[in-house]
Amino acid sequence: MKKKILALCAAGLIFSLTGCEETMDPNDPQSVRRYLTKKQIGFTPNQFVSYAVNSDTAKMTLFLQASFEIDQPADNGNNAVAIAANKGNMMVLNYLFDHGAKANVNNGNGEPVIDNAVMMGNKEVVVRILQQLKKEGVEPQNLATAVLIAAKTGKADMLEVLADAGAPLENRSPDGYMPIHWAVKSGNYDAMMFLIKKGVDVNAKCGQGYSVLDWATNEGYTRLIKALKKVGAKNTAKYKLDSRGR
Repeated sequence: MKKKILALCAAGLIFSLTGCEETMDPNDPQSVRRYLTKKQIGFTPNQFVSYAVNSDTAKMTLFLQASFEIDQPADNGNNAVAIAANKGNMMVLNYLFDHGAKANVNNGNGEPVIDNAVMMGNKEVVVRILQQLKKEGVEPQNLATAVLIAAKTGKADMLEVLADAGAPLENRSPDGYMPIHWAVKSGNYDAMMFLIKKGVDVNAKCGQGYSVLDWATNEGYTRLIKALKKVGAKNTAKYKLDSRGR
């Protein structure tokens, strides 16, 4: 009788311990959140983005199982995609896009992620973002600023990738300059030659009324001047008149 009572008590103890130790159900968001709370892990955008910074996709997966909104930005305005793109972390970037993250988002500075990626010059990242943007239905016309950045910074390889994605190469920026103007003003020969080979107007005038050759001449870029003249670029009467008055 005593043995029977002891056995029943042991069974009761095991049952009570099992009841206290809840098993996390990865298919139940509430269960995953309770697990995170128990482990004292803050269910916040800051925490998720920190996992992205550290390439901790296992922890990121936990957050997504708990129904975390993947595109939420941290307090500094950067979300996980913005961070992964800026750091050139293809593994995390692919993970994020495969789990529903958007590429058409801005970073903490208010820049579209594609613009920042072009500035950073990581071709693999830019290509992946462009693929995702296309999937999201973003029109190539919206890549105009990225083209200007590539031209201004002399990244001919970025111009090529953007052109292949259908980005406009002759859009005028709010300051009145086109990509060819910025390439020349910045002395970027390779970027200029790429644009010329793509057939942009070498005699296009900027908002101030000056031509591409005017800017090359003004800056004294001998190599660029020679190449521009070879394809028919000309100085404007306005520039010639201004030059006489100097």
